[in-house]
Amino acid sequence: MRTEEATGTRWRIPVAASALLIACAAGLFWLRCVYIVLHSRLSTDPLTDPHGYELVIGTVLALPAAAAVAAAAPFVVEPGPSRIRLAKIVVTLLVVLTALPVVALLTA
Repeated sequence: MRTEEATGTRWRIPVAASALLIACAAGLFWLRCVYIVLHSRLSTDPLTDPHGYELVIGTVLALPAAAAVAAAAPFVVEPGPSRIRLAKIVVTLLVVLTALPVVALLTA
């Protein structure tokens, strides 16, 4: 048995499964935060969020959730060019989509 090969692949599946679980949980939480912010901002009912707490708290919680997704998602795939490509795509999407609640907060 080659120890170098065994140690390299030994933790591959548990790390990928844990990263997938963390990325999915943080991603769902991030989506919920973005939904709360945009719902509060785009609502025409003045009693939906009269004090703006949903805007502020949703934006504040969406930022670390997006960072957790960006940090965990690349570990789902094998090391190499596919991991780098996935990291670039995930980070770009999260930066662009997380700008929505920040813009919604700043234009309130």
